Amino acid sequence: MQVNSFPQLFEYCYAHLGLIGWPALMVFAWKASAWFTSATEQIRKTVGQVDLLATNHLPHMEASLKTQDQLLHSVDQSLKTMVERMPEQARAAKASRRKA
Repeated sequence: MQVNSFPQLFEYCYAHLGLIGWPALMVFAWKASAWFTSATEQIRKTVGQVDLLATNHLPHMEASLKTQDQLLHSVDQSLKTMVERMPEQARAAKASRRKA
């Protein structure tokens, strides 16, 4: 087909737009749907992992930290007792700081 003028070209493109436009629109909608589905699945996985962290791992970490805190308190008390029982001569003298 030979197109002689702009209005004829416009009419030709408009008439054949559906031949390319609708399949392109369908492919675009299909790709957008696939992206939306994968994004939704990833969001579900992330929420599940955060829930698992909040309900399972954080209480275990809290219990572990309490145990460590008790251990450090015990070590602190033992060191204080050792220093109190240490003879005065065995203690290190305080260092004097020089002014720069």
